[in-house]
Amino acid sequence: MPNLRGNSGIALPVTIFVISLLTIMLAASFVRVDAERTIAVSGGESVTAIALAQSGLHNYIASRTSRPPDGDSVRFNLTGGYADVVAHIVQRPADTLQNQVYIVRSTGYVIVPERGAVHQGARTVAQFAVWQTGVIRRIAAFVAANRVRTQSGGRIDIDGRDFCGPGSIGSVRARNGSRFDDGTYRPSPPVIRGSGDQVADTTGIDWNYIVNGGFVADYYSLSGSGFWKSYLIRGDATLNSGTVGTGILIVTGDLTTTGNRGRAEWYGIVLVGGKIDFNARRTRFRGLVYSGLNELLGGPAPPDGTIGGGGGGNRYEIEYWSCYVDNSLASLTGFVAIPNAWVENWASY
Repeated sequence: MPNLRGNSGIALPVTIFVISLLTIMLAASFVRVDAERTIAVSGGESVTAIALAQSGLHNYIASRTSRPPDGDSVRFNLTGGYADVVAHIVQRPADTLQNQVYIVRSTGYVIVPERGAVHQGARTVAQFAVWQTGVIRRIAAFVAANRVRTQSGGRIDIDGRDFCGPGSIGSVRARNGSRFDDGTYRPSPPVIRGSGDQVADTTGIDWNYIVNGGFVADYYSLSGSGFWKSYLIRGDATLNSGTVGTGILIVTGDLTTTGNRGRAEWYGIVLVGGKIDFNARRTRFRGLVYSGLNELLGGPAPPDGTIGGGGGGNRYEIEYWSCYVDNSLASLTGFVAIPNAWVENWASY
């Protein structure tokens, strides 16, 4: 039978060793869990910080009603933290009527009340944006960079007097070769002088920017609704009798008014790349009308337009109403984000 007396006292050290080993393993597990939790929390705070930064960016772009100075900064207090937004001018054209380009930077900060006032996460995003101004040169009630000729028959009335208040502009400003032999014009006579591109240049309209994607319209067909909206029609468009529109109507091709019942009416601004054919029995434009703007693109000359003709009951009216022009331009003043120009993790200095 073996003698066990020499092994006395070994159980306690072994027990202590096992307990120590288990303690170390348990502590390591806690450390790992805490590290994973920290990583998860950090990732969540990073996502929250981006959301805060983006919210601040959207709030700033949507809320500016006047052109901000270079370096303008605003803090937005948001749920879960806040965002600091700074806007810097990166392109300032010499022509004050042209649009300025900004970089708008927004940094979102995550605040966890249980951890005090120090932010727990921060991310920065940025967006290049154009400050769009609602300004248009008011030269005449009807400006035609293409040739326009009146036809006998019907009543033509083009008036540059402001029906919204004192003051007036020209009745007609048209290119060489135009003929306005019929009709009533106030002031008179119509100004017919210069080539098509010279007349187009006097408008100050950035037509290339508008037709090549820079301008974001409210609607892209005439089926839209609401007052003082913007409509961009690519190609030709027809304004039927009985139609009453307000705001800015942009047609990259030709515009035709048509129909024998009621009036084809537009209150605001009409910008046409090609010609305007006044075929409706009664056409009424109140505000400003421009045609032949495709001269600004440098391609073929826009086609000739006509106004007048038909029986004695036909009426063609273009009148300058500054209040309708102002109403149309009001919604254009503000920031417009440049497509595909959003940046994450924009460096701040």
